[in-house]
Amino acid sequence: MNLARKSITSALQAGSSPDPRRQLTVNDDSISLRDALARAAVPLAAFAALGALAVREVDPVGAAETAFLAVLATAGLLAVAFVARPPAWEAGIGAALATLLVWSLPSGPGRGATVVLLVAAALGAAVARRLPLALTLPVALPLALGLQVLLRGGELLFAPQLSIRSLVALLVLPAAGAVATTVLARRHGPLALVAAGTALLLAPGWNVAATLGLVALAAGDVLAQADRGRIVKGLALLALLVPIAWDPLPGLATAAAALVLARPKEGPFVALAVAAGLAVFALRDPGWPSTAWLPFLLLPASLLPGRDRWLQALAALALALTVPRLPDISAMAAPLALLALGGGAPLPAGGRAVGEGSGVRSLWTAVLLGATGLLAAYPWLRADPLREALGLFGLAGTPLCALVAVAAAFILTGLGWIGLRRAPAFLAAGALFAAAWMQIPAAGKPLLPPASTVALDATHPSWTSPLAAQPVGTLVVESSLSNGAGLANGTPVATVHLTARDGRITSWPLLAGEDTGEWAARRPDVAAASVLVSPPAWISWVAGDFFGQRYRTRRTVDAPGPFTGVTIARHPALPPEVRLALHAVEVRK
Repeated sequence: MNLARKSITSALQAGSSPDPRRQLTVNDDSISLRDALARAAVPLAAFAALGALAVREVDPVGAAETAFLAVLATAGLLAVAFVARPPAWEAGIGAALATLLVWSLPSGPGRGATVVLLVAAALGAAVARRLPLALTLPVALPLALGLQVLLRGGELLFAPQLSIRSLVALLVLPAAGAVATTVLARRHGPLALVAAGTALLLAPGWNVAATLGLVALAAGDVLAQADRGRIVKGLALLALLVPIAWDPLPGLATAAAALVLARPKEGPFVALAVAAGLAVFALRDPGWPSTAWLPFLLLPASLLPGRDRWLQALAALALALTVPRLPDISAMAAPLALLALGGGAPLPAGGRAVGEGSGVRSLWTAVLLGATGLLAAYPWLRADPLREALGLFGLAGTPLCALVAVAAAFILTGLGWIGLRRAPAFLAAGALFAAAWMQIPAAGKPLLPPASTVALDATHPSWTSPLAAQPVGTLVVESSLSNGAGLANGTPVATVHLTARDGRITSWPLLAGEDTGEWAARRPDVAAASVLVSPPAWISWVAGDFFGQRYRTRRTVDAPGPFTGVTIARHPALPPEVRLALHAVEVRK
């Protein structure tokens, strides 16, 4: 009897003591109503403080920007609060600093950039404290919402554009993507995060194509599980047909990718047949060569699967290369996500191993997603953030870059094969740091004070700055046009003169539509009547109920040398109402 009591007591004590090696479950990550209210209170308090400042600001443009930053920062910090482990200090510190920054910094792109960097850092710290990440729905949902705020919130949360469609994009699509990623994580572990991150890079963010691609893959994963009931499998089969109904050709590739997960033996052959049929449309697309290298740049390590995964990986790669890019490259989401999953091979019993090189894959996807998220966020709002993010590491999307990426992945994966488990991730981190460091241009000398603007108009047509015989190899000009929407592309708006010590003058024109553009190009009435097609903006800012834009041009001097002065003169043939604003001028050796 005493022995039985001791056994029961020992069992209870063993069951009540926490095991640090235990995997987190849904119950571990669940949050009570009281805890949820406490987590949300701090970001909402920051929202109230920022809203009070917006109401009392005298400058209407500054007030509009403050109100926008209040919504943007609160949305991001709410996601941070629910991703973070207790006591969620990332959200508290982030809310306090965001309030301090908005209250103390002058309005303009610099203030917006600082706040967005703070929110991104807080979200990154919250995720880092959860590593190794056990992807459950209570974690995946706020993480998906937070990434959507960074990747698409700059556009969707802007009040003049806020609509039911925007709310669906902000809430419903990330929720569906989070559920699909959680389902995939049950059999594919951390590679499900790599798959979701790859899909997010393409839009960027959760759009319909990326979300339907992940949902279809999750449905295919459910169909492969024998213990699922008929109703569940029927719903999963219906989910495979939704992408086809949405857009037939890309939807067909999405369904074929999901079939590889549903039927691991027959599915790859069906996917290869579908890819062969879609190749006709891909070869007719004039933009196909510029995107054909994306699989090799985004997932170089996934092109080296295990011995039993070559056929599945080949099917995923074939679909990614041949899927029609309609309406954009996010149509590649399902095939590339399938490639990231290792060709559809599930985890072995026990769910620990995720394939060689999984750490390298996760690191590269996380770094690229972070860079893309910042470039897509306010105030950068890049039109093609993924391509520019690849450019940060010297990967311009050429065949040579793709070859280098795959070769590096082969070397790092080979280190894992010979038993050096941690070396690939450390070497990959060092290589990424070195590649990014090499892309940083040499520091230049600004010729305008910070946050200042020089306006060139008919009354004041030129601006001059001495250089004190400084060597100049490159000149950078950040500018914008006012009332220039009626100009034709290629119209000279100004001339840049560099005067050498011996009196020699080096000159070149600034052209509308190439070097600069209309600052109000996004205002609806200007966009509707504009003749000028402005280039992609370098940086944006809240200008009331639309985003104002600045443009940047970089010119390498043909004969670098010591120059004594730089002059930018407005072109005399411009209409008198057209004004050129110089926001920054910088010289570099």
